[in-house]
Amino acid sequence: MKKFMVIASLFGYFLSANAADSHHWGYSGKYAPEHWGDISSDFHICKNGKYQSPIDITDVLEATTNAPLAFTYATKPNNITNNGHTIQVNFKQGSVLRFEKKEYALVQMHFHTPSEYTFSGKHAPMEAHIVHSTKNGELLVVSVMFDEGEENALIKQIWENAPKNTGENKAIKQLDVTPLLKDMTSYVRLDGSLTTPPCSEGVVWILSKSRQQASKDQIAFFTDIIGKNNRPTQPTNGRVIVQVK
Repeated sequence: MKKFMVIASLFGYFLSANAADSHHWGYSGKYAPEHWGDISSDFHICKNGKYQSPIDITDVLEATTNAPLAFTYATKPNNITNNGHTIQVNFKQGSVLRFEKKEYALVQMHFHTPSEYTFSGKHAPMEAHIVHSTKNGELLVVSVMFDEGEENALIKQIWENAPKNTGENKAIKQLDVTPLLKDMTSYVRLDGSLTTPPCSEGVVWILSKSRQQASKDQIAFFTDIIGKNNRPTQPTNGRVIVQVK
């Protein structure tokens, strides 16, 4: 049951109503990120963790070998939900990412504005987190940055089906996520954490160096519904950050 709750409540978007009611958190005021570690003892890692996410990407090591990402994705979304913290697409079983001799199932995808990770101190207007899990509950998240530009067809499809009210969800029959992953030969790899409570560590992060575009209106659509929902960058604490070209 504990493993199920870790996966089902990825990134603190507690799908369990009881957990959501017990520990309210947010992005402003007394529930803001700087207070997460004090809201509940369940969130103590948000304050005491050493490998927290997100971070600012500056100094990186060049990888000596290439660890390829092998995506085998089916177009099997389950629904799109507005959980009050983000707009999230939940997926049925059938999509897999293979990386470093492990197999990760696609679980969900959600968004942040502005981006949580930064490069040399600069935010992107929007960031997508594509969340995967092994059968043992090990997590891997692919991060894709969005610059303001042309309308994005995938974002358009998601926003057209996105609930505007917290707690609502809408079914969606098909959604092809692969356009976000068309050029993943260059990426940054690091170990980090969930970027929302309970801020659990041990998460593998893959940050794509290939950026997407989304229109000004598409970015504004999300912000109008959710508001700004990015956790500030956290100390690197000497962790190894590797760039694969």
